[in-house]
Amino acid sequence: MTEEAENDTEPEPNVPASNTIARKRVGRDPIKDLFIPVVAVALVVGAILAIQRMRDPDLAAVTFGDFSPIQLGSVGGGKPKLGELAPGFQLLDANGEPVRLDDFRGRPVLLNFWATWCVPCRKETPELIDLQTGWGPDVQIIGVNYSELPEAVVKFHNEFDTNYPLALDRTGEVTGSYKLTGLPESFFLDGEGVIRDHRIGQLRPAIAKCIMDGIRAGDHEPESCR
Repeated sequence: MTEEAENDTEPEPNVPASNTIARKRVGRDPIKDLFIPVVAVALVVGAILAIQRMRDPDLAAVTFGDFSPIQLGSVGGGKPKLGELAPGFQLLDANGEPVRLDDFRGRPVLLNFWATWCVPCRKETPELIDLQTGWGPDVQIIGVNYSELPEAVVKFHNEFDTNYPLALDRTGEVTGSYKLTGLPESFFLDGEGVIRDHRIGQLRPAIAKCIMDGIRAGDHEPESCR
C-alpha cells in the first residue's frame, strides 16, 4: 500500500466536546428558554417590593378591607378660617391604619401639627396626653406629623406613650393646606368640623381647656381665652 493510500484511510480526528454540546442544543424550545429568566426576574422584583413594604407602611397599607384604594392627602383645600369647615384629610398612622378627619365628626377636635425635631412640640406632648386623658371620648386630639418617616414617629410614640392618633403627613400636603406659620400649631374644631379657634406655638393646657369648654358650651369666642 502506498503512502497516499495510507493517508486516505486515516480516521477522522475526534470532534471537540463543545461541538457535541452545540449539536445537542439544536432544536431547543425558545419559548421555554425565555420563560425561566422571566420567572426569575419576576421573583426578584416581588422580593424587592416585599422588602420595601415591610420598611415603609405607606406602601403596605394603601388598600383596606375590600382592597379599594384610599386616597391619601388633603380633601378640599383653601386657607382655613375661623367659622369655616376645616380642610379634611385622609392619612395613615405609623402602623398603616387610616386616620380620617371626618371620622371624628360629632365631637370637638384639637388638631395639633408637630414634628419630632420640634422642641416646643416635645414639651407640649405630655400636656396633650394629660388633656386627652381628662377629656376622654368627649374630645379628640389628633396629631399630624409633618414630613417624617414612620420609624421616627414610632420612636416618638414609644418615648411618650401617646394616647391619641398620630397621622403621618409624609408629603406635607395636609400641612400645606392649613397654611401653617410654624410648628407646633393647633386648630380647635367643633363637632361639625368647623374651626372655632387657632393657636400658634406651644399650647398651654389652661388655654386648651378654656377653648374646649367654650366650644362644648356652644358659645366660644377666641378673645375669651388668653
